[in-house]
Amino acid sequence: MTESERKLIIDTIVALNTGFTWQNKERTEAIKQEFLSFFTVDVSKEPNYVLKLLEKAYEEQNPEDVEHSLSIAFLFDLFSEEYTLVLIKLLESDWHFRHEDIVSAFQKLRLPETVNILYTTAQKQFKYLEYDDYYALAVKCIWALRKIGTAEAKEKLEILAQSSNKVIREKALKRLKDTWE
Repeated sequence: MTESERKLIIDTIVALNTGFTWQNKERTEAIKQEFLSFFTVDVSKEPNYVLKLLEKAYEEQNPEDVEHSLSIAFLFDLFSEEYTLVLIKLLESDWHFRHEDIVSAFQKLRLPETVNILYTTAQKQFKYLEYDDYYALAVKCIWALRKIGTAEAKEKLEILAQSSNKVIREKALKRLKDTWE
């Protein structure tokens, strides 16, 4: 990722978060259009460009570029099945701080091939999350497993429902009580 791309992404995110513009759809759309007019490529038409940026960020172990790439992917709703492999690799990595965002992407995608990594991640405690007594990452994984809704996802939730961790156990039990489609 170039320095000018980084700056534009940061400026765009700041603009979106200033004055609650995220609640104003017209303002958000204007900011997105302005971004597209200055960015290297029109990511709305070439979503694989952001995928390539994310892959490069993974290869270089660059946590800032992971964050920037994920921000643009969320902003323009670019996540697709093609992102799965790099997102799995990133979810397994401990050198960045965007695990919850990756789980959110998987929750949205609802891909059965992500069940195992979500289950594994629900049981991990990354150093940067040691303060989190609410286990937000694990809870997001539990929600994602529920959204995937396959028999394998249900099986993993049943295992998590037997966890020695009270928060994980209770959240998994609650999701298991949801009606299965």
